[in-house]
Amino acid sequence: GAGAGGGGGGGGGGVVDLQHPAQPFDGAEQNRMQDQLRTNLTSDEISTRSGGSAGQVAYVEGWRVIAKAQEIFGFDGWSSRILQLQREYEDHDSKNGRWTYSYSATVRISLRNGTFHDEVGSGCKVDKDRGKAIENARKEAVTDAMKRGLRLFGPALGLSVYDKDYVTEAKRAKPAAAAAPA
Repeated sequence: GAGAGGGGGGGGGGVVDLQHPAQPFDGAEQNRMQDQLRTNLTSDEISTRSGGSAGQVAYVEGWRVIAKAQEIFGFDGWSSRILQLQREYEDHDSKNGRWTYSYSATVRISLRNGTFHDEVGSGCKVDKDRGKAIENARKEAVTDAMKRGLRLFGPALGLSVYDKDYVTEAKRAKPAAAAAPA
């Protein structure tokens, strides 16, 4: 179901978050959310970036996943909480004056009915401004963990980008759909 407990690669999940009393979704809400969560992302919602030796990698931008969660669960139907934020690596290259910081974060995504997923994310940034490198690495780690936690709720929140066949078809269909007369 939408929000059956259970964790992803980085953590656990469950059906009870003792810090927030559960408020069940009614049957109509539950059915609507499940239908929306089962829907794959559209080609316009999927971005790509270079993955180095892995080639092009599909992903969903953080703001988009948050907006979709708001649309599906409602502004008061879900929340996120940073459980852990840890510096993994720090380096200063005195030749070019650049700082490198890497952080990991564990974030819990909770639904108002008590279902939650915990997930781990990472962020690494290089900048001449030490404070900016730290700030941006921390934000990237938290956003990555949040996106990874939300994806566990279904294709509409990012799980569909892990289906390489679907992403290939969606990207292939995009130019044809854009060229089709209205």
